[in-house]
Amino acid sequence: MSPPGPSASRHRYRVRVLTCGVLALHGVITMTSTPPAAAEPARSSQHANRPRTVVTTDMESDDLASLIRYLLYTNELDTQGIVYTSSRYHWAGDGKGTRFFLPGREYQTPQTSWRWTGTRTIQDQVLRAYAEVYPNLRRHDPRYPAPGALLATVKVGNIAFEGEMATDTEGSDLIRDLLLDDDPRPVYLQAWGGTGTIARALKSIEDRFAGTGRWPRIKAAVSAKAVILASGFQDETYAEYIAPSWPDVRVQNLEGGYATWGFNCEWGQGNVRGLPADRVYFSGAWTRENIQIGPLGSLYRSWLDGQAMPGDPLDIFGDAERAPSGWCKPLDPYDFLSEGDNVAFNPLLDTGIQAPDDPALGGWGGRSIRRSTTPNLWTLAPAEQDGTGAEVQNYTTLRWAGAAQNDFAARMRWTLTPDYRAADHPPTVRIDGGGTVRARPGSVVTLTGRATDPDHDRVTLRWWQYREEGTYPGRVTIADHGHGRASVTVPDDAAGQSVSIILQGTDDGEFPLTRYARVLIQVI
Repeated sequence: MSPPGPSASRHRYRVRVLTCGVLALHGVITMTSTPPAAAEPARSSQHANRPRTVVTTDMESDDLASLIRYLLYTNELDTQGIVYTSSRYHWAGDGKGTRFFLPGREYQTPQTSWRWTGTRTIQDQVLRAYAEVYPNLRRHDPRYPAPGALLATVKVGNIAFEGEMATDTEGSDLIRDLLLDDDPRPVYLQAWGGTGTIARALKSIEDRFAGTGRWPRIKAAVSAKAVILASGFQDETYAEYIAPSWPDVRVQNLEGGYATWGFNCEWGQGNVRGLPADRVYFSGAWTRENIQIGPLGSLYRSWLDGQAMPGDPLDIFGDAERAPSGWCKPLDPYDFLSEGDNVAFNPLLDTGIQAPDDPALGGWGGRSIRRSTTPNLWTLAPAEQDGTGAEVQNYTTLRWAGAAQNDFAARMRWTLTPDYRAADHPPTVRIDGGGTVRARPGSVVTLTGRATDPDHDRVTLRWWQYREEGTYPGRVTIADHGHGRASVTVPDDAAGQSVSIILQGTDDGEFPLTRYARVLIQVI
């Protein structure tokens, strides 16, 4: 993907899509640019189809950066909690001078607290800045939650020590009540720090109902409802409590995406994050111009930017004098620092192919593999094949990084742009009759796609095979006929296999914005 450049002329076009062969699909589209209505829809319709989620965070520097990005996507999510929690890297202590020690940690002797950044950053800094830009954000999407609504979800969870889950807290009570309520949607529990507060919520449910006649039904319902999206296991509560006591809860350990979004230190290689074509989006010049702008963006963290989290003596990333002596050698000023917790919410974002209920399908959050059935544990695929057929480590998340960065930059501009028509908005991409289709070996499947763009930008469509999503191991032939039409030749040896085809649409706005559609060909 190329760096953003001047916006091309905006225009209106009409595409007629025709099909033949195994599939007979058709449709006509016309691009529109009507801004969203000013009135906010009722809560039932507003939230019904959006992922229901809770963020738990130890609020270190990269959590702050991830939270800035996360807030720009709250229009696509039903945020029901933002909860302070502890981790092996950050814990508050009990306020009584109790000393705590576990081997193999950053500290060598018992401590009364460790690198704790407090419980006010989210309310006093982040949400205050969000409130400043909220009127502009609503111009671009009225679904953005009001600052007060987000503020009401902020709770303090189990923060005293690493892995502390002995007592109920406001944060654990919130999660417990969500898991027991009547809303049938899954609750995606993001673990940006340790899983201690989540574990306490589950333990409080067990304490209340274990041994009663209702326990088997309640345990099964909660196990089906809770999904833990962890940016790594940052305390022992998953291994020691959640896995053995709640083995049916789906847990996704997404730390494999850290190579894309986590700390990228200078080890003599320069800024090598991302694919070569995408590295501009992690450079200091790009970050400074497009991300660290305005009330919200100015809180974002980057290398040598002069900022630090209060209470964390090891947060020297912003200090040009101290950073070179730290464990992570600095890159250039304002280069991408870390958003290690993006991995926990990227699977939920609305890109057209997101499928949070099926982690085996790929998208901006990567593609996961089930590692065990008991416990129900998934991890990110370590490698995927690029367009040349070469296997690339972390390609499951790297392949989307440029698109995600452009989208982030466009939304950061929304915070400063009250005029809907003066900003970039993503296209919508569809495959007519998409989903799953059936075909026979040797047949030709004809597909038709379409794209609409609210800004009248030209949308370039590209078809490609997502080999790892399908079970057929080989490469299929895709003939792109232009105007959203393509034909896929089903291999003769593909009986009983599946083939995943992605339609990708990228507009030509100032920031190239990309969305997708998927069709899965089941060969019979």
